[in-house]
Amino acid sequence: MCQIIVNKSLTLFLLIANLVHCAYPNPTDQLTVTILHTNDVHSRFRETNKYGGSCAESEQRNNQCYGGFARLHHKVQEIRESHKNVLYLSGGDYYQGTVWYTLYKWRVVSTFVNILNHTAMAFGNHEFDDNVSGLVPFLDAATFPLISSNIDDSKEPSIQGKYKKSHVVTLEDGRKVGIIGFTTQETKDISNPGSLIFNDVVASIKAESERLHSEGITMLIAVGHAGYDVDQKIAKEVPLIDVVVGGHTNTFLYTGKAPDLENPLGEYPTIVEQPSGRRVPVVQAYAFGKYLGYLQVNFNSEGEVVSWGGNPILMDASVPQDPTVLELVELWGRNVSDKVKEQIGRTRVFLNGSEHECRLRECSLANLVTDAMVHVNLKFSDSLYWSDVTMAIMNGGGVRASIDEESKNGKLKIVIVFQNVFIQLYLSGSISMDDILTVLPFSNTIDLIEIQGNHLREAFEFSVQDYDPKGFHLAGKFLQVSGMRVVYDITQPNGKRVKKLLVRCKECRVPKYVPLDDDTIYKVAVPSYIATGGDGFAIIKENALSHHLQGILDSDMIVEYIKSQGPIIQGVEGRISFETGSADSYCGSSSGLRCQNYWTISILTTLLLILIQKCILY
Repeated sequence: MCQIIVNKSLTLFLLIANLVHCAYPNPTDQLTVTILHTNDVHSRFRETNKYGGSCAESEQRNNQCYGGFARLHHKVQEIRESHKNVLYLSGGDYYQGTVWYTLYKWRVVSTFVNILNHTAMAFGNHEFDDNVSGLVPFLDAATFPLISSNIDDSKEPSIQGKYKKSHVVTLEDGRKVGIIGFTTQETKDISNPGSLIFNDVVASIKAESERLHSEGITMLIAVGHAGYDVDQKIAKEVPLIDVVVGGHTNTFLYTGKAPDLENPLGEYPTIVEQPSGRRVPVVQAYAFGKYLGYLQVNFNSEGEVVSWGGNPILMDASVPQDPTVLELVELWGRNVSDKVKEQIGRTRVFLNGSEHECRLRECSLANLVTDAMVHVNLKFSDSLYWSDVTMAIMNGGGVRASIDEESKNGKLKIVIVFQNVFIQLYLSGSISMDDILTVLPFSNTIDLIEIQGNHLREAFEFSVQDYDPKGFHLAGKFLQVSGMRVVYDITQPNGKRVKKLLVRCKECRVPKYVPLDDDTIYKVAVPSYIATGGDGFAIIKENALSHHLQGILDSDMIVEYIKSQGPIIQGVEGRISFETGSADSYCGSSSGLRCQNYWTISILTTLLLILIQKCILY
């Protein structure tokens, strides 16, 4: 009798245990995958300053540099050795961004990216900047897979078979994870991809995920380059996707207090809930290799995500640099330095070229560039008036970095307190050729177009079409100007947002701003990229009445201008403003000054600069 009771009790115990196991999966059935990721590194092979520009010797001495491939490689290897099931993914855009790429193109990218040895890399739009012919050698030399599911290469045979739609990885327990690539559909407008066709991102990922799932691969990660808003759309609309790793918008996500000057746009990861109730983590890792994305995801036995955690790792001086990679960086760097160490001018102010400025509002560095575009044309003027070219436009996305006066040997800090406003003055910091080629890396020429006023107005309407004041989608097409004043109201529908557009009068003996006339033909200086329809400006390409090719490189133009100006004190001047709904008001955070004190402070600053110039040898 006792034996029967024991047997029944044991049976009941085992039944309960089995039920508990079903309700609460055994932790041993879960699989932890560590996803490391970077995006938009843009040829920052050597460590940078906090803004992504070149790191000065003084900053190196004070351990104020970030990123660089030697530091990234060290941290990635450290995690690979200490963790199981590590995937290292790239959201694309290694091409372009510094003089390293300008000089050595795909060769330098191939050398260093092969060292990082990604599990998989997606194409960014900039990988196509030198046409397909500039990408094929990189693909041939790659020691890791490149992926994109939404490219139709049927009319570009030279690239066929050199990349895949997805890549499958077998993890340590034998389970498989599928990694699906994607590339922004904007590539055809903002790069130079030849006859490649970029299909709908969501539909392409959905089709590839269904194919992989039919083969028994249930853990699926999308990695690519289309922007934070598209990343979230993928997470919401592709039922089988588990994680989305993005790029293109340089989005900084972080949970908790941010470790440096970047302000998080959301939590890391951003969690998107699908209609079915499934929750999908979405991540990006800012840009320039300043952060290494670090996401841990736990999958259950069915391949479903059950938990997640992590945060981007700041690649500051606390992270060692791999000595072997550093030696190679310095070897290439010596060759680069010999070509670009020339000092071409000085600046007393921070020249803001960050994408969160230049793609959302007026920015000081674009003001400098567009002023130079007008200035260089004075010597070519054939007009009876003071100039035949009084205005210039450029896409905000054409400015690729800031120039930091504090990190460029600026000295003698003077702090003044006036009406509770702090003014900090420095002796001018140097501007090198390296800085110029980092800011303007695309080797555009500065061309002249003639265009009727109504089409010029349409170009400004296109500039703020689908403008996103929150900065989720930073459109490079946002126009920066010289010799123009534009006021937008982005609460109005697309096509009706330009409320006022003034142009500098060329016939006036005293130049002034007058309303743009829709029937007048204007001569405008533009980068060749815009003149040929880049960033979607078909309006300009198709309606320009003439297109004069002057052959002046943008980098040569800005060098000539800076040399003619002496120390630069360029600021923001109200060239671009918003009536309502803007990302920032004119005297807001982008200017850093209180409106009511602006003119007083400007006069005081000018007097002090004159005094300093007289007392101290320049």
